[in-house]
Amino acid sequence: MVKLYRELGTVRPFYILGDMEEAGGIEAEARRYINEHVRQEWLLGIIYFKTRLLHRAIAKGLLLAAEMTRSEGDPPSTKIYFVSTRDRAWDLLLQLRARQEEHRV
Repeated sequence: MVKLYRELGTVRPFYILGDMEEAGGIEAEARRYINEHVRQEWLLGIIYFKTRLLHRAIAKGLLLAAEMTRSEGDPPSTKIYFVSTRDRAWDLLLQLRARQEEHRV
């Protein structure tokens, strides 16, 4: 997954949509690896849907850890959004892309 993110993100930053309905927790070693190897500049944001409280806590914990370990020259942390359904995730993605395009013009 990290290799794919690197390949895509070095060409153009992107949004991730994550369906968390059947996701469990993430092992500490995997969290550490992701935190150390995924670069914030690859991602425009992450939109999770069908999340439980555990997922939100893990995502916010990863974000906090990344923010605490980043140096001044590093970009700020990736924005994380939580919505209830896949349709809302797509709607939010379209809104975020539209805002991004407005800022480019």
